[in-house]
Amino acid sequence: MKRLTFFLLTLCSLVAMAQQNQEVRRIKGAFLFPEFRHAKVLQTFGRHVEVEQANIAINKGNFVFLQGDSVLIPTNSSILGVEFDSLHVYMRVEGMVMGRVLASENYNNLLCVTTVDREMLTEETNRSTAMAFLSMESGQFADYDMFDRDEGYPLCDAYYFSVKGKVIPANERIVKSYIAPNKKAEFKKLMNDRWWSWRDAESLAQLLALFP
Repeated sequence: MKRLTFFLLTLCSLVAMAQQNQEVRRIKGAFLFPEFRHAKVLQTFGRHVEVEQANIAINKGNFVFLQGDSVLIPTNSSILGVEFDSLHVYMRVEGMVMGRVLASENYNNLLCVTTVDREMLTEETNRSTAMAFLSMESGQFADYDMFDRDEGYPLCDAYYFSVKGKVIPANERIVKSYIAPNKKAEFKKLMNDRWWSWRDAESLAQLLALFP
């Protein structure tokens, strides 16, 4: 019994150390791409427009574009997504928050919204400074160079699914109701797999085959 207890304590310590040693992804500036770049804005009815200076703001994950000296958030409700290049295609999740398309199957998609890690940023800075950065809206990025942070902003990912055009969070309770009736057993099997995780993109991609 003592040996078992010692083994469990050692295992827990190793897991804790591994979690602490996981490298935190960081970006120095306030935007996902180091420089504003050309993008194709995808719209309804197969339309699109070209934007020369575009980016993704990490405070909320909004698609933004440069107009003169101002960084603006589009208000056009017909925008469906934005394509920076063939490897960086985004779909609208909510408002102008964009999720990168990580995997697709049967017209369904796994999306990832990358934003600043709010809790870690608040821990690393004073709360008022963190809240000021997180609450910035269109036009307030005018002097965006001032938001460069030497140590970088910590990032985190939130996953979503687009199922037949409807975007839902990657959450077991919600996703379960969208699984095809003849795939329920496969879904249950994955949920019982201890190596499968709601925080892992490769794991989540397996669910695409289970949607109608």
